[in-house]
Amino acid sequence: MANAPDIPAIMADARWLPYRYDRSRDEVHFVWLPRKTHRELAFLTRPEVAQAMPRHAVPRRLIAEHLPSAQAPLHLIMHSGLTGSTQLTHALDLEDVAMTLSEPPILSDIVRYRLAGATPQQTDALIDDILSLFARPFSPGEAVIVKMNSIGNALGSQILARRPTSKALCLHAPLPLYLASIARKGLEGRIWGRKLFATLRTAGLTDIGFSDEEIFEHTDLQIAADGWLILHRMMGDAGVRFGKRVVAADSEAAIARPEATLTAIGTHFGLNLDAAAIAADPTLARHSKTGEAFDAERRSEELRLAAEVHRVEIERVLAWARQVADVQRIPWALPNQLLD
Repeated sequence: MANAPDIPAIMADARWLPYRYDRSRDEVHFVWLPRKTHRELAFLTRPEVAQAMPRHAVPRRLIAEHLPSAQAPLHLIMHSGLTGSTQLTHALDLEDVAMTLSEPPILSDIVRYRLAGATPQQTDALIDDILSLFARPFSPGEAVIVKMNSIGNALGSQILARRPTSKALCLHAPLPLYLASIARKGLEGRIWGRKLFATLRTAGLTDIGFSDEEIFEHTDLQIAADGWLILHRMMGDAGVRFGKRVVAADSEAAIARPEATLTAIGTHFGLNLDAAAIAADPTLARHSKTGEAFDAERRSEELRLAAEVHRVEIERVLAWARQVADVQRIPWALPNQLLD
C-alpha cells in the first residue's frame, strides 16, 4: 500500500470504497473505485476490486474525525440468491438518483468481527463507522443502496436499528423455483448451493436445529433449502421487527412485472424513478453476470422443465423444509409484500 494517505481526501470522496476491515489492526482498507468501474462489476468481491490501485489503510479512530457531514439516504437490498438481485442493483444505479453498492465484502468482516467475540456495543460502533462511509454521496441528492451479500444479510436488522431512516427490500425466490433453478444448473448449481451454505456456516449463521453429523447427511437440495431457510429467517425477522420499513418482493413477480416493481421500489425508497424507461432499457435484457441475452419466457420454460424432471426430489425436499420451518418458526411467507 502507498504511504502517507491523505485521510481527509479519502473520507470526503465516495470513490474510495471501504473494502475490508482488519480487526487485528483496527483499520479500514480503501480501494479507489470510480462509478464507471462499479457499473462494470457484478459484485464488489471480484478480483478486479481486490487488485484495484491505489489503496490505503486508515486507522478506524480517524474516520469520524475526518468524515464530512454530508450523508446520503441509505437503503438495503436483502436477498436469498437466485432472485435477479444483481440485475435489479444495476437498474437502480442512476446518476442523480441513486448509487448502488453490490455486495461489499466488508460486510462479511463485520459479521466475523462479531463472531470473534466483539460485544454488541463494539459491533454497533463498527457498523456506524462503515455505514457512514457507505453513505457518502457520489453526487449531491443521490441515495445509496447497498445490496447485501449472503453473510451481510445477517446485519440487516442491526443496520436498520442503527439507521432509523433506512429502509430495506427483501427479494426472495419461492423455494420450489429456487430448488428448480439449482437443479436446472446441474452439478454447478448443486455446488453453488453447498458453497452458499458453507459460507453461512463459517459465519456461525446455520443454527437451524441440526448437528454436524445430520447436516453431512443432507442431500444437495436439502443443503440448498437449509440456506434458503436461514436467509428467509433473517428477512422475515427484519420484516416483523421493522414493519413497513421492510418490504418483500417475490422474484418471479418482479421479473414478470418489472415496471410495477420498479415503481413500487421507487416509492418505498423515495427515489424519483422513470420506471417505464428503466424497464425498457435493453441492457436489462441481458444476464447481469454473463452478459448473455435474458429471455424471461425461456427462463420460465427451463424452470418448468427442471421442476418436472426433478419433481420427486423437489417435492420431498419441500415437504421436509416445511417441517423444518414449522419447528424453527421460520415464516414461509415474508410480510409486507411490495406488490399486491
